[in-house]
Amino acid sequence: MLHSPSAGMAPEERVTRIMNMHRRDKEGTALSASLSIVHQTCSVEAAELLSGFDAAWMDYAAASVYAALMGKERRKKLGAYFTPPGLVRYLLGRAADFGVDITKERVRDPAAGGAAFIVPIAREMVKRWREAGKGDSDIIEMLSSHLMGREIDPDLAKLANALLHRCLTVEYGMAPALAGTLELIATGDSLAADVDDKADHEIGNPPFLRLAAKDAPPEASRYDDIAAGRLNLYSVFVRRGLAALPPGGILAYIIPASFIGGPEFRRFRLRIRQMAEVMAVDMIEGRQTVFTDVVQDTCVLVLRRREIECERLDAETALSNFVSGAGQVLSEGEVSLPAGDGPWVLPGEAQHLPSTLADWGYTPRIGYLVANRQQERIHETCGKGRVPLIWAKAIGQDGSFDFERGALLRKHGWVDVPAGANYLVETGCVAIQRTSARNQKRRITAAEIPHDFVIRHCGIVAENHVILLVPTRDDPVPARQLAAALNSSAVGKQLDRMCGSASIPARLLSVLPMPLPPGP
Repeated sequence: MLHSPSAGMAPEERVTRIMNMHRRDKEGTALSASLSIVHQTCSVEAAELLSGFDAAWMDYAAASVYAALMGKERRKKLGAYFTPPGLVRYLLGRAADFGVDITKERVRDPAAGGAAFIVPIAREMVKRWREAGKGDSDIIEMLSSHLMGREIDPDLAKLANALLHRCLTVEYGMAPALAGTLELIATGDSLAADVDDKADHEIGNPPFLRLAAKDAPPEASRYDDIAAGRLNLYSVFVRRGLAALPPGGILAYIIPASFIGGPEFRRFRLRIRQMAEVMAVDMIEGRQTVFTDVVQDTCVLVLRRREIECERLDAETALSNFVSGAGQVLSEGEVSLPAGDGPWVLPGEAQHLPSTLADWGYTPRIGYLVANRQQERIHETCGKGRVPLIWAKAIGQDGSFDFERGALLRKHGWVDVPAGANYLVETGCVAIQRTSARNQKRRITAAEIPHDFVIRHCGIVAENHVILLVPTRDDPVPARQLAAALNSSAVGKQLDRMCGSASIPARLLSVLPMPLPPGP
């Protein structure tokens, strides 16, 4: 008996192979390649890999091919990352848990992308309305008034509508002419000031993108109340979505988890809690396996619009599950929401970590030198007026410090320092890699820089991808013990619960829960 080459292969692996197959092909456009899957005109090899897929995975494969062929830079510019079927089911179930009734209420996806949410919602609406005895013409009319989406990429909007038509005609046997009258996904920018899509609830996966000043959304001043640094596009979508919802409306999004603890999101945390009750914050397992090219933690955020906005926020709790990339609940708990704009604390061991860096006698300082902007100041060899330049590569995954390793890998180990420079560190300290790589087992990696090394070389300077924890008093806890505490599982897991990005904010380290310092 001949066996299928895809037999036993996980759906995610099949989709990846189909994406790579189309990348190599280099014929046609992203839209035409995706539509070949929708209309089942793709190659024999692709059809073999698609064999046995249910409708949800077929749709996801088509959207993923579009993402692969639109190019990494364009995908990044649009913040377009598509949601796999398991997480779609989980998010829709979570919304239903908090009262969303898709048969009676209007639902909107403001960044409809590959119709990851629009089509499953439509599929369920049609199923329930048919069970209630509704005819196809009535169902089409009801869909047009109960479900809406908007997508800024015109070809992606065409793909989304094609996936909707396929669902109606192939899965439900509707006449193509009738289904073709329905265009639920409009082309346009949901952040435009003149957009007025009326809905009772919002469900979706808005774009992930940190915005430069030149990329600010239309009338960016509308979002000044959530800005405490550079805006991220997903935070703007949350703010806009809440403003558009009626009291009691549910906003259920999959977004990066960086807002949970990031200092630059303090005003965002404050404002959304003033506007809405936090119903759930569910962390999604896996930093790099859920969304293509995303190296940050993601979560499900469910908010309910308040009847009356509140100015004073008391400490509260909300539900918090830990969810696999396939949408399975791995554990249940509660997230702690402090009074005011402080970091939210997800379920874990924070109650056993009652101190902070200040209690250990340290404060964080981001490395001063940006090497590619100050190349004339860095050198391969030691010399007069030069001190060691600490690179991130000098910090080992095992917690070791190896100055020579960092200098060798970066080909420059010494930096000119003028007398009296305030960024020169002249005492033993702890170095932390500021940015973690995709393959790192833990986000935080710390190493002691011994006092005698610093004294022998008359000080050190760190490169910008390093954070130095420097003493603030004459009797700090020894740097070796602090590095060991930071590298511990308990502290690492707590940082994971508070920091959703690959880059560790120095200000977050200042409030990171730590174990009590060891006694004298």
